[in-house]
Amino acid sequence: MLETARLKLIPLTYEQAEMFTHLDSRLEDSLGINRAERVLTTQFRDAIRKYTLNWMKDDPDNYLFATIWVIVEKASNTIAGDIGYKRKSDENGYVEIGYSTQPKFRVQGYMTEAIGAMVDWAFTYPEVKAVIAETREDNIPSIKALKRNGFYEFKYSKPPEPSNLESMMSDVKMLWHIREKE
Repeated sequence: MLETARLKLIPLTYEQAEMFTHLDSRLEDSLGINRAERVLTTQFRDAIRKYTLNWMKDDPDNYLFATIWVIVEKASNTIAGDIGYKRKSDENGYVEIGYSTQPKFRVQGYMTEAIGAMVDWAFTYPEVKAVIAETREDNIPSIKALKRNGFYEFKYSKPPEPSNLESMMSDVKMLWHIREKE
C-alpha cells in the first residue's frame, strides 16, 4: 500500500481485481472501506477480464505492475479512482501508467497526488527508466495531472493495446507523455 496526505493506494489481489469488475459491495467489503457509487465502463471491465487478470496470473512475481490499485480517499474511506501499470517494464525500461477518477472526485487534485505516488514507487525499481502515459488530446485534466508530475509530450510508437482499438478509431488524437527517472 502507498499513502499520500489524502489518499491510500491499495494494490488488489487477483480475487479483488475480479471483484472490481462487479459494481456490488464485494470489493469494498473485502477492503474494509465504505461503499459508494462507482462507475465502470464496459470497455474497462472487459479489458480487466481479458487482459489484466491474465497478466496477473501469467507473471505473479510482477503482479504489482499488472494489478489495479484502488485510490481510497482517506476522509470518506471510499474509492476515488483507480490507477496501475500495464505490466512490468519493457526493453526500454518504460512502464505505462493508466488511471481513472470516479466522477465525484474529479478536478480536486486526487489524480495528480496518486500519479506522483505511483511514479515515485515505480522509480524504486532499478529496471524502470521512465513512466509513460497515453491520453486523449482533449482530456485536459489528465494532461494537467501528468504535467504537474513532471511528464512532457514525446513521440512514441507502439502497437495499440487491443482494449484501446475502439478509442483509436475515433477522430480524437492520442498523445504520449513521458517522465524519465532523474
